[in-house]
Amino acid sequence: MADTPLVPVECPHKTVAKTAKFLRTRKPNKEGVLRATEPGHCGVIISAPSAERSIVILDALARGLEEVGLILTAEGDKMSVQRNSDRVKFTLLERTKRMKYVPTPEEVAREERRKEKEARSWRRNDWDGISFGSRPPWPEYVTEWTAQLVFSIDAWADGLRKTWGDGKTQRVERMVPDIVAGIELVLETVRVRREESEERERRWQELQRRRKLAHARKEREEKRLVHLDRIVKLRREAREIRDWLASLPDDAKPSEDNDLGRMLIWVGQRLGEIDRQTGIEAARSFAGTGDLFPEIDELQDPLGDPPERNGWYY
Repeated sequence: MADTPLVPVECPHKTVAKTAKFLRTRKPNKEGVLRATEPGHCGVIISAPSAERSIVILDALARGLEEVGLILTAEGDKMSVQRNSDRVKFTLLERTKRMKYVPTPEEVAREERRKEKEARSWRRNDWDGISFGSRPPWPEYVTEWTAQLVFSIDAWADGLRKTWGDGKTQRVERMVPDIVAGIELVLETVRVRREESEERERRWQELQRRRKLAHARKEREEKRLVHLDRIVKLRREAREIRDWLASLPDDAKPSEDNDLGRMLIWVGQRLGEIDRQTGIEAARSFAGTGDLFPEIDELQDPLGDPPERNGWYY
């Protein structure tokens, strides 16, 4: 299939105009490559012959995105679009190939002369003229720029098309509508994944909140039980003391006149202290301490106790 003659873009879209100017006016490096990766550029890395094609693609892409409500942003090393809080990045690059370097006849002749000179140095034991471990003065491999352009979306979207490249019969500039549709689809996928992630985070935070409530309820219950257990033990002690006192002879009376009498005085004081610590006033005082029995229970969970942690996340 013959390529349609390329019509240069006279007035590139404002979002890619800086990149277009760079590609048209900047001299390529020694490898013949243009790198439009400065601030405000689109991150295009191509060989010089691909400059006008790249401008045509960038202009069509910017205008196609604008038609669906998306604004292309040139970020220097790449491009991006954003819808609400969701952002997708993409690049336009040129394919390269790693090729075995083929030296020119001049380079081969020059290398042969060097080897002959070195051989003469060996025969004369002229060590200054010998280069130990020397290699040919050309690289073993070189990068070949193929003039084949590739548009790639940089996003996690398994199952969706994210690359459009030149082929035997297709050119990237003719696939711009498909690229725009692909960007929209990836954006939607990113949105769905973000919302799913936010929902998981919301559920996790809610679960953490409920677990904190459950932990606080457990601590509060332990405080309640400790106090109740103390009351029960004291009441049991008081009952046993009274049972013991009832078993004493009638003449065993509290008195300062003898040891038994003084002991019974002390026992009576102990009973009084127990009654004080387990009476209604003491109970009221304890119940009103530290929100142990609040009128509005802020630790209450309508859903009950949350499930125990069964993994690193939940």
